[in-house]
Amino acid sequence: MDTDRFNTTTLNEAENRFQAAMLDNDVSALDAFLHDEVRFTGPDGSTIDKAADLAVHRSRTLLLSEIDELGREVQVIGGIGVTRVTLRVVGTLAGDKIEATMAYTRTWIPADNGWVIAAAHGSLVAP
Repeated sequence: MDTDRFNTTTLNEAENRFQAAMLDNDVSALDAFLHDEVRFTGPDGSTIDKAADLAVHRSRTLLLSEIDELGREVQVIGGIGVTRVTLRVVGTLAGDKIEATMAYTRTWIPADNGWVIAAAHGSLVAP
């Protein structure tokens, strides 16, 4: 593994850019961050693939107006990256206002274009 390119510093930077892409609803940037085989498990236990995730952003079904990071842990273990972030998110989902604190775990793998997300899970955090 190229430790100069794939380490906790570059993983932190990737997580920052990913959150910015979410906030900006930048579908092109989100597409680049998501591995073609990525799966996301949501708070209700359902799992969606890359196409479904990007469709939610492309259609503007999910629009975030605020992302406040409340905590972060970053690890690189055997070439695999893991970020665990707690975020307060505000926006709209299918036209309904949302405001929630979420805990996300993302599994990142090295790719030609940098770190990409291979799997992710989001859970609601109790107030």
